[in-house]
Amino acid sequence: MSRTVITFIVLSLLGLIVIQVGMLRIGLIKESESYNSEISAVMLDVSTKLFENTKLSEQIAALSKETDIDKRTIFNTDSLPFNTRKEIDFLFRKQLEAREISVGYAFALTNREKDLVLASKNFEADQFIYNRYARRLGLVNELCQCEITLHFYQKTLMTYFFSRLAYLLIPSLFFLLIIVGGFSFLVYTINKQKRLLTIKNDFINNLTHELKTPVFSISLIAKVFKESLKQNKTQKLEEYLGLLEKENTKLKGHIDKVLELASLENGKYNLQKEPCDFHDIINDAIAGFALKIETQQGKLNKTFQAVSTQLALDKTHFKNVIQNLLDNAIKYSKGQPEISIVTKSDNQKLSIAVSDNGMGIAPEHQKHLFDKFYRVTTGNIHHVKGFGLGLSYVKYIVEAHGGSISVNSKKDEGATFLMEFPLRV
Repeated sequence: MSRTVITFIVLSLLGLIVIQVGMLRIGLIKESESYNSEISAVMLDVSTKLFENTKLSEQIAALSKETDIDKRTIFNTDSLPFNTRKEIDFLFRKQLEAREISVGYAFALTNREKDLVLASKNFEADQFIYNRYARRLGLVNELCQCEITLHFYQKTLMTYFFSRLAYLLIPSLFFLLIIVGGFSFLVYTINKQKRLLTIKNDFINNLTHELKTPVFSISLIAKVFKESLKQNKTQKLEEYLGLLEKENTKLKGHIDKVLELASLENGKYNLQKEPCDFHDIINDAIAGFALKIETQQGKLNKTFQAVSTQLALDKTHFKNVIQNLLDNAIKYSKGQPEISIVTKSDNQKLSIAVSDNGMGIAPEHQKHLFDKFYRVTTGNIHHVKGFGLGLSYVKYIVEAHGGSISVNSKKDEGATFLMEFPLRV
């Protein structure tokens, strides 16, 4: 995906976010205006009720004339003959419920000198904001030439606003998340496709090179063979036929490797499983590599610690798995190859670890190591030939036998491939 397209999509997303934030801001302003209007009406109704209730007016007048207003008067009005605080709180709750306003609130009464006369039970002096919503009651009654102001303060107001805007906020966030998620998935998919395309092109180039070599050799040998026939050099014909057969086998091997994995993945090949000894197959696989390791002055160490070694396996494919891992261990070794094979078992599983002293695998490559066609192309391993099919084949066969495979490696410190299989009782 080009940077221009990504920039365009990012700007579009930012534009959508700005629009959503703008709509939310407008909604908050409208809700705030509506709330202020409703609370002003509540304050008017409550103050009117207080003025009309003679008993309440007298009690407020009595409280306002206190020369020594202390906490006992303000916060312990429950001990008074008439519970003023509860009555005022009841008036507020009734008016708020009538307008379907659900907020945490507190109220207070102050006199002409702005001294606190009475406060609600949940009043908190350090948080209460006076005069945000306030209404002067004027002369409470004829006996009290005093002015009382009723103050109202709401708590968790933003929570209330957002709850009122849920119809706007929730769908906006939901669809915005869908858009962001869709964009992220699109970028991920395109990058994945680009990576797969690169891998596919590398594979095609690799395959073309690998196929051209035996084809060219066959063509050359056929030409020489014809010349020998014309010149009656019969002593060379058998040698040329042997070379033709060898190159043809190599060509067939390349084609079979690709077709075999394709048939396995398509489910067109049934594994021929039968009970067999795990260690016997490993020994068979090792036998074909003993000479190769010896010619490179390498070492192959076997440590068979597994006790339970009977598994239902496809001998041919499982032998190929071991040989693939051994072949990689030799190809990617640094100098003289040192390879170890360790088997272990317990009550639940049987494991085999194949370790080498090779150049190791960087962490960024390990997660793709078992992907089809994937080949590590950095460092000093360009000279290693292959299609990137070996480890994907190994993984497929291991999992087809109900097992799992993992790799533990560090750069320049070799690699260990661990296969684990469940022991079925």
